[in-house]
Amino acid sequence: MTRLSTTMLCALLLIAAAPGGASGDETGGAPPGVQDDAASQSPNTDPPPRLGRYNATFDQRSSLSTVETITTRFRAELKDPPADYAFPDESFEVYIPANYDGTERFGLIVWVSPGPNGAPPQPFRTILDKHKLIWIGANNAGNPRTFWHRAGLALDALHNITQHYHIDPMRTYVSGLSGGGRCSSRIGLTYADLFAGAFPIIGVDYFKKLPHPDSTATKLVFWGAKFNPPSPRILRKAKRDGRYVLLTGETDGNRLQTLVTYQYGFKRARFSYITYLEAPGMGHTVPPPDWFEKGITALDAPLPEVRERREKEAERKLARAMDRLQRSPPHGIEALEELLRDFPDTTFATQAAEQLKLALENPAAAQTAKPKSKDTDQPKPSPPSDRAREDMALARNYLQAGRTDLARDLFNQVIEYYPDTDEAEQAKALLEGMTAQD
Repeated sequence: MTRLSTTMLCALLLIAAAPGGASGDETGGAPPGVQDDAASQSPNTDPPPRLGRYNATFDQRSSLSTVETITTRFRAELKDPPADYAFPDESFEVYIPANYDGTERFGLIVWVSPGPNGAPPQPFRTILDKHKLIWIGANNAGNPRTFWHRAGLALDALHNITQHYHIDPMRTYVSGLSGGGRCSSRIGLTYADLFAGAFPIIGVDYFKKLPHPDSTATKLVFWGAKFNPPSPRILRKAKRDGRYVLLTGETDGNRLQTLVTYQYGFKRARFSYITYLEAPGMGHTVPPPDWFEKGITALDAPLPEVRERREKEAERKLARAMDRLQRSPPHGIEALEELLRDFPDTTFATQAAEQLKLALENPAAAQTAKPKSKDTDQPKPSPPSDRAREDMALARNYLQAGRTDLARDLFNQVIEYYPDTDEAEQAKALLEGMTAQD
């Protein structure tokens, strides 16, 4: 546990300390670790970040992108898995908006192309500038390649671009066109812990079978499930925080499947933020720029609400972690690690990192330390019994509203974090009743 905790803490601190700006410019050197045909730069200079469109290769592969690791995440068993690709041979198209200077976090689109080129269409670039979005797409990662390689290259793209540019994890999206759109829908759901949302265009897949309109009273027809459901933890995050936009066209051959996926997939499963866009007169082709921008706007629109909710949830989890740290340091350390893993983009992650460091170096000091409130004038956190009552009240509201998934989560949290309270016994009884009804 100590080795794992130290690794997570170091990773978080490195991310927080990273300046975000990549070195190199349009005519000078490339960002560190990036190889291209540009002239080499002086080792003592600190040039501005490279802007515009350029082709790059990277020397560092993501630890998540091997075929074995990806099939494990997708819970897929392949009879004849493809060999891993030679990463140094892969190249990527990068576009950095002209107004990027490294002082502000920009959003990111990781693109999965249906063809051989990963660059953004020319008309999209002004939209990327306007919405402060960086773009990266793998070359030679089109429909002829296996999905496992295309997913791996998307993860490699995410890993490397975040090493060299200042990226907002809450605006990190995966997108693609046609077959690339289908790939992006799988990746966006199965890696909802890495991508804040997905923007599949004229092609989308889902993890459950969906009703086909050709069904009759005597013969049921379905679109089959295209991949396995994400793990429960990842799926909960996708439903609660993920933003998903499905863009199709009025005459697109995939329009009907996209609409059914929206209605009977995402909406029926109660994803919080799901948008369906249908461009009039558009077929199976690259969307007009204004419709591409509508998708970007829909992805970003819920962001303030998501940020606020995540801050509140991170604050509650930090208070609970400190409660557990006082009762059982190993369990408190585990709770702090969970907060850092699930809420790294919140203000409370810094406090969690400080408490984790204290717990690893000096458990006694950590047990007596108190988490800081964002407002120093606010009262101290309520005792555990009060928070248990608040959680139970919220869980009952979820239950009455039909959100049994959220109610279960809160009941389980009450049992886990406040085992000695009356509310924990009530939560157990309600969970038993819910199980009996299932």
